Parts: sequence; structure tokens; C-alpha cells
Amino acid sequence: MKKIKIMVALALAFASTGITAQEQQVANFTFLDVPTQEIGKFIRLHKQVTDMTMEYREHQNHWLLTHFQGSGSNVVIWSNYPSVEEVYKDNALAAIGKKWEALEGQEKEEFEKLVSEYMAYWSGHTDEIRVIDWDNNVKHSENMDWDTRFYALFGNYQTTGNTELVGDAFNSWLIFPGIEDGSVQSGGFSSHLSGSGSDLQVWTIHSTLEDYVNSISLQGNTEGRSTFWQNVAGNHTDNMYVHRGHVVNGKFDLAGPNN
Repeated sequence: MKKIKIMVALALAFASTGITAQEQQVANFTFLDVPTQEIGKFIRLHKQVTDMTMEYREHQNHWLLTHFQGSGSNVVIWSNYPSVEEVYKDNALAAIGKKWEALEGQEKEEFEKLVSEYMAYWSGHTDEIRVIDWDNNVKHSENMDWDTRFYALFGNYQTTGNTELVGDAFNSWLIFPGIEDGSVQSGGFSSHLSGSGSDLQVWTIHSTLEDYVNSISLQGNTEGRSTFWQNVAGNHTDNMYVHRGHVVNGKFDLAGPNN
């Protein structure tokens, strides 16, 4: 009980802190190292806590991804916001605190137990904020079914100058041709704003592993490929994740038509 009360007090204090930032569409990525054998339990807890606290959150939507191959954390939570300011207004602990205050008796005790289990997985987590221009730098297939366990491949690069130029080149090289031939269902790029991360992050989304394999042989746009590789530097990393669920109408919807 004491631990929960202290956490609530800290959460409310953080929530009252105002941070002014230039308005732009951004995403906050939260990285957690959940033991592989406990990912199923974490997803169950995440759904329960999310469903109970969404009314107090500020993000437009968020997506939960689990690691499939490459380097990277076991779990990534991708939350989208209309501006940087909204990121700092949104406070998960504050939302938990407000929900706790609204409950009574046994419901409050059960919620305390749920939160204690859930927050144990957040120890040592990291966050990164990235700028995403959804209108101009991201494209989706009209046939994309978001309620599936699709695969998301992220590529992280350092650039030699204009990140926008390099991102546009990647889209021309692989995203647009991939969506046209059906091997890519969505993709785009983002630029780094705060936290630890690369200058440029590109991503492609594939409905199936077969689609991903088919995309590997895609030649794409020659000019876009040339411009891209001429303007990135150093080593890059690739990480693939599987979509496990996202928020729909204020509830966390597990991926899959029957979930």
C-alpha cells in the first residue's frame, strides 16, 4: 500500500510539470527487456492496465511489438502524439494514480496487485522520441489489415546531412515500389528528436514472412537507392518485430481477428 501511495504522489507531481515544445507529429518509443518466457504474461498485464487507464491518457494510439529477429529490446511500445507537448502531458504513472484514486475497497486492492506485477517489467526501460510526418513521409496500402500479427522491419542509420532527403530517397527506392508490387503493406521514415537513437529510422511492414522474403529481391527505384546510400554513413542496424496489439476505441485490441 505504501509503495503504491508513494508512486501515486510522484506521478501527480510529474504530471503537474509543464514543458513547452514546438508542435510536430511525434512518436514515443518505449523499450523494455521482458524475459522471453514472460512476454505472454506481460501482454496480458499490459492489456489490463491499458484498458483501465486509457481514459486518463493523452496519446492518440499505441502499438505493442515483440522482438522477432536482429538486435533490439524484447518489447517495444510505439505511442503516437500530435505534438511533443502531448508526450510530456501524457504520464502513465499519473493515469495509474488517477485510476487508483477512483477505486474503492477490494477493487483498489486488486488494482494495486495488478500494477505491482506490471510495473516490475518497466525497470530499466528507455524511451526515444522521434518526429514522424504521417502526411508526407509514410504510406499505407489500401488493403492493409491492421488487426493481424504483421511484421515490422526497422532500419537505423546515421546520415551525412539532410535526413529528410535520405528518407525520401528510401521511400522512392523501396516503400513506393514495394506497396505497388504487394510485398510491402506500409512504410516510411522518422527523424531523431530526443533520447538515444539514430538520425534516421526507416521501416517496412509486411503482412507475412513470405511478403518480407519477396521484398528482399525488390530492385526498386535506382535513383532513390543511389541517393540513399550516398547520404548515410557508418554502421546500421536492422530489427524485426511482430505486432501483438494496439489501442482501438479506448481499449487494447490483441492482434488477430478472434482476439
